[in-house]
Amino acid sequence: MTKQTGTIITAVVGVITLLCCTIPMCIGGVMIFAGLGTWNTEFGQTAQTGSIPVAYGVAPCCLSILVLVVPLLLWVFLVRGKGQ
Repeated sequence: MTKQTGTIITAVVGVITLLCCTIPMCIGGVMIFAGLGTWNTEFGQTAQTGSIPVAYGVAPCCLSILVLVVPLLLWVFLVRGKGQ
């Protein structure tokens, strides 16, 4: 695999990761921080609802940032140290 091919693959994976994983998870985390996160169950005859605690918004935000490491690692393994 050439350096150019590895760079193109890394860029494509980075854009897909950003659009499909990072942005929605970050938006979800911010919504939980803002107090807009709710949950409900509709099993059986009794439905339970409630709001998600604000502190739970940390997990999606941290995970969305962590997901950005995948394209970086892909670039390291595919491109770094390659010749032509």
